[in-house]
Formats: sequence, C-alpha cells, structure tokens
Amino acid sequence: MTTTWMRWLSATMATPLRFVAFVARAAAAALRGMPAIDVALLTSRLLVRSLPIVVVVNFFCGAMLTVQAAASLQIFGAASMSGVIVGFGGVREVFPLLAGGALAARSGAEIASQLQAMRVTRQIEALAMMGLDPLALLVAPRLLACVFGAPLCVLAAMLAGLFGAQAVGTLQLGIDGGTMWAALLSGVSRFDVVVGAVRGVLLGVLVGGVATFEGFASGDNDAASVGRAAHHAVIRGMVVVCAACLLLSWLIYGRHA
Repeated sequence: MTTTWMRWLSATMATPLRFVAFVARAAAAALRGMPAIDVALLTSRLLVRSLPIVVVVNFFCGAMLTVQAAASLQIFGAASMSGVIVGFGGVREVFPLLAGGALAARSGAEIASQLQAMRVTRQIEALAMMGLDPLALLVAPRLLACVFGAPLCVLAAMLAGLFGAQAVGTLQLGIDGGTMWAALLSGVSRFDVVVGAVRGVLLGVLVGGVATFEGFASGDNDAASVGRAAHHAVIRGMVVVCAACLLLSWLIYGRHA
C-alpha cells in the first residue's frame, strides 16, 4: 500500500514539471518557425466554434446574477443597484472564468482529440521520420490559436454578461434602462478590462497547453485513448482555469481588500 501511494505521489508531482517542460518546448518550436497560415486558420476555427458558446453561457449568467442580486438587495430597497454588483463581480471574476471553462470544454477537447488521433494513426511518428518537427507543425499553431483566441472570448464574455444583465434588469425586473446601464458600468473600469484581456492570454496558454499536452504527450496508442485525451483536457483544463483565476484575483484585487 505504501509503495502504491509513493508511486501515485511521485507521478502526481512529476506531471506539472512535464507540463511546464512541454509548453517551453512548444514555445521554442514556435520561435524557430511554424506555418503562420495554420495559426490564422486555427484561431478562426476556435473563435467560430467556441465564441457562440461563450456568448450564450455568459448572457444567461449575467441574467441570473442580476436576478439574484436584485432579490438580495430588494429587502434594502436597492434593487436598482443590482447592476453594480453584477458589473464588477461579473467582469472581474465570473465572466472570464466561464469563458475559460467554455474554451476548455469546446476547443480544448477538440485539440486534444485531434492530436491523440494523429498519434494513434502514426501521423506524428511519420512527421518525425521525415525529419519534420511535430511540435512546430502541430502543437505550436494550436497553442498560439488558444493564446490569440482566448482574450477575444473573455472580452466577448464580459460584453455578453452585461447585456444579459441589462436585458433581465429592464425587461423582467422593471428597472429603468438608463439606470441599469449606469449601475452596470459604474462597477467596471478600464483597468478591469485590461486585466480581463491579460487574464485571457494566461487562460489561453493554460487551456492550449493542457489540451496539446494531453493529446500530444500521451503514451497511449489505442482507439480509446482519443476519448481519454479529450476527457482529461476538459477536466484538467477547467481545474487550471479555476486555479489561475483565483491566483490572479488574489494578486490583483485581494491585496487591496
């Protein structure tokens, strides 16, 4: 039993180190040169497939936050100020977090399954035998697509969440439209928007890194490994997204609390 736990602990501690080394190798491969057209196409594909999900999820999230905030403030007669809570709470934390989760669930799973399928069908091995760098041709473009696409998803999530809050506040709760917009925007500053974009870059590195790592670095070559790679990319991607958002919140906002 002790030996089993020691092996599990050793493997658990080694995985983050392998992940960091893998991302560093992919970044070095990108600097050596890669197909720029692939990056553009993969970024476009990521936005087309993930952006609608991000927008819809955050629109409803903004609406639900408004309902809960208004219900909580109603006892103080301040339901019209619910937009302030949704504004800074959603833009700073909730909307970027959901954008990262949606990106991991949609594009992360797709990237991991694609790369693992290439490994199962020996395409990665064939590229290496031809003297080509699979990291530069397959991993780096997908990683950069996540880095470029994630900030746009985060900014779109912020906007969609605010519109969802505005829609529910005016149409369901009867709050004046101008008052609702003023309350929503009063809690948002340019600094928060910049932080959201920077957060999106970090989330793109993490989601793209986890997805490519699960799909490319796996040692399995059976058909079921494609599904396992996608599953691991989603679960582990969401975990690192939550952990990164918590860390950034503490570093940026927590010290001023």
